[in-house]
Amino acid sequence: MKKTALASLIAGLVLIITTPIVRAAGLDPDRVIDSNLLQSLVTDKTWYGWAVTGQYSWVEYYSPNGDAFYTDDNGFLQGTWTLRGEREICFDYPSLGTFCFAARETASGQVAIYDLTDERLIHITTRIVSGDAEGLRPLSVVVPSGVGEEVGRD
Repeated sequence: MKKTALASLIAGLVLIITTPIVRAAGLDPDRVIDSNLLQSLVTDKTWYGWAVTGQYSWVEYYSPNGDAFYTDDNGFLQGTWTLRGEREICFDYPSLGTFCFAARETASGQVAIYDLTDERLIHITTRIVSGDAEGLRPLSVVVPSGVGEEVGRD
């Protein structure tokens, strides 16, 4: 009986923890974002996001000239962004290399970011705002070892 109660408690906690992420993401990899909409959701926008796989928050600004500025609790990265095809956003960060993600629209108007290989949800935006809302563009910080290593990696 104690094992059944403990199993029910654990199942309930897992449901409580994962439901907001699943609900926010919409988990619908078929909701492709039209390339014009994706362009407007990225250009001169700051994305606030959550790494589903790594359980950390991040912020990224996408400059109209193709520069990208990323920060999380580990530090700051500067690189570039481009759109490829109808659904992919690609990045080149000197310390990480080049990688791409599939972008999908969620039912709530956010962006779900999927791994291209296995279509696994890895990031979700929590908010998208116009401009460089966090002032990331002028930062010129030496990137400490380990910053962003989990981005674009399994």
